[in-house]
Amino acid sequence: MLVICVLGIQALTKDWLETGFLALLPTNEQQPEIANAIRQHNEPLNRKLIWLAGAGTSQEAISLAQKLKQQLEQSKLFNKVVLEQPQQQYIQQYRQLFPYRYQLLDVHTQAILAPDPDQLLRQNLEILNSPIGQMQAADLERDPALIFSRYFSAQNPVKLNLEQGIVVLSDRQRFWAVLLTDLQDERLQLDKLETLSSLVNSATKQVKTAGGELLVSGMALFTAHGAESAKQEISTVGIGSSLGIIVLLWVTFRSVRPLLLSSIAIGSGLLAALVVCVLFFSKIHILTLVFGASLIGVADDYAQHFLCDSFGEKDWNPRKGLKFILPGLSLGLISNLLSYAGLGFSPFPGLQEVALFSAIGLLVAWLTVVLLFPLLLTGFRFDHQPGILKLTTYWEERWPLWVNDNRRWLGLMLTVFVAGGLWTLKPQDDVRLLQSPPAELLRSADKIRSLFPMSPDNQFFLVSGKGQADWHQNEQRLLKRLDALKQQKELTAYQGLSSYWPDVNQQQQNYQLLKHKLYDSGLLERYMSDLGFDKTPVQAEYKQFAAAEHNTLALPEWLATADETKQQLWLGCDDGRCQSTVALIGINDLNALKAVQDLPGVVWVDQVESVSSLFARYRIRASGLLLAAFFLASLGLGYKFGWRNGVTIMSVPAVSLAVSLAMLGWFDQLFSLFNLFALLLVLGIGVDYGLFFFMAGDRRASTSLGVTLSALTTLLAFGLLAISSTEIVHAFGFTVTAGIVTALLCAPLIGLRN
Repeated sequence: MLVICVLGIQALTKDWLETGFLALLPTNEQQPEIANAIRQHNEPLNRKLIWLAGAGTSQEAISLAQKLKQQLEQSKLFNKVVLEQPQQQYIQQYRQLFPYRYQLLDVHTQAILAPDPDQLLRQNLEILNSPIGQMQAADLERDPALIFSRYFSAQNPVKLNLEQGIVVLSDRQRFWAVLLTDLQDERLQLDKLETLSSLVNSATKQVKTAGGELLVSGMALFTAHGAESAKQEISTVGIGSSLGIIVLLWVTFRSVRPLLLSSIAIGSGLLAALVVCVLFFSKIHILTLVFGASLIGVADDYAQHFLCDSFGEKDWNPRKGLKFILPGLSLGLISNLLSYAGLGFSPFPGLQEVALFSAIGLLVAWLTVVLLFPLLLTGFRFDHQPGILKLTTYWEERWPLWVNDNRRWLGLMLTVFVAGGLWTLKPQDDVRLLQSPPAELLRSADKIRSLFPMSPDNQFFLVSGKGQADWHQNEQRLLKRLDALKQQKELTAYQGLSSYWPDVNQQQQNYQLLKHKLYDSGLLERYMSDLGFDKTPVQAEYKQFAAAEHNTLALPEWLATADETKQQLWLGCDDGRCQSTVALIGINDLNALKAVQDLPGVVWVDQVESVSSLFARYRIRASGLLLAAFFLASLGLGYKFGWRNGVTIMSVPAVSLAVSLAMLGWFDQLFSLFNLFALLLVLGIGVDYGLFFFMAGDRRASTSLGVTLSALTTLLAFGLLAISSTEIVHAFGFTVTAGIVTALLCAPLIGLRN
């Protein structure tokens, strides 16, 4: 342990904790290109929070938003707080792109200009004679055909109403002023998440006191709620289970030493498992810690069984007790190691980590009990008979007799119960079931999405090509299909780079289109004359057009002028392969969008669906590995005790697993990948309980006490998780509770002598 502590100081001072879900998957299933696209797509979404201050009039809403902006800036949580739209940024972008105006045509302008250029000019006259015509007239001399004005206006797919430079939305009840913020760090620490939650609550109260309403949405709020919920549950469940275990052990042993010894065994196992895993894998996933820590229940069995054996005979001493229980402890360890070995040979890094963590933890806990307990218990004896010993002795004697007398109808009931439960058991792999956000937070998010359809959805397209030209062509095909879906109201808007930046070939085509349709035809000259231009500005315009013939705007130069949202769409070129994402806004029909991925170089990315399908595959394969672990343990016990006795011992975990699954079905509980980790715990503990009773001999009373205490401490440690409001944690606790209770009831039926 000293060596492990020294290694731990070296290993745990580095970045050793992994939180990304893709790290759990085999390298060949991670699809790095899609993983990179998802990361880049999610990065701005994870940082962004949208705030809507609502009031009866637009001026009141703006006033509330201005006060809110001051409060948010003072919090120091955000590196960007945007209320007034940055006009200077638009002016700078306009100036940088204007020299390339003849090469930049939006899709709508191209569609009108090619068949009927007269229609384009007629539309210009309508615009100039409309109320907004004065705004366009300011640039008329520099952009007489309003070509660049059209292109620049098309940069924003959703048109918003601005008042005093602030986006103002409205519904039937209120006007809403929009405020956008970017967090300083997308991975906020726990204290910053608590500060964010307090800030939202404080701002909501202030706006409500002023007679308004505040809506807030963002990924960080869901994370903050999850952290707050986890903190409350850890406090409730953790303190409750710890106090329960302390009271139980004190009432039984009436000494601090057993509690300390149990803590040493469990703590040594967990520390060794953590250090070895970090050294072996360089990083360890947070889920490995969550589910690997479940070995506490098994490791505690070794300690409790050793301590309870002292009540088995009057002249007990630690070394004599160890000699009696060592075969059972050793076989229990071997069977558990065989169980985890099945997971260790799986191709999944996540399961490999859990297997190694659990195997090392159990081995070190076993070594602690076998090597350290006899030393630390030298000269120690319990000078009392615990009251619970009488209860467990009575139960151990009477319960098997009652079961034997009623075995026919009990067997029938068990068969019907298990069959019925398994029949109704339905796997639920949807990743959205794993979170339990409050209804109020979901309502705010839905309301904001309906009022302010600007944030991209989770789904998007990944477009690739063998070069920029091939990529551009593939994305253009996709955008044409999306444009059709947009007209059919299947989609509100989309954002793709090729709709803003034409490649070199397209830029030249745009120039030639203008040259042929407007300039060489004389149509532009007549149009400018009709507007009142004399020959000098007309000649100047033709001269500028001729001088710009060979202008080319490269993608890096265009990206330098674009806002962050558009820059995030570009993934770059690597080894001649170029990639981008096409963001989708306001999806109304997922199936219609999925059908578009038949285009070359186009991949549909649905994060929820892909993660859910991965959960399903993981669940199926992990179920096979659980069965393999069961049969490995059965083979080991069959080889040691004979096949009939091996089957008898394994009947305890077999019935426990079956009842756990049936309970999930009868009570309509979540059954997913994570329940299998609970079932693995049930398998290990069930084997231990069956082994302890099979080898108890004349010490069935002390064995019954040890098994009962072990079951109660395990239930206090993990069974209380069943009261959690988080679905995944609740399902884990429910599964463990059902399995451990069943194992506790079945174990005394093993090893009876006629």
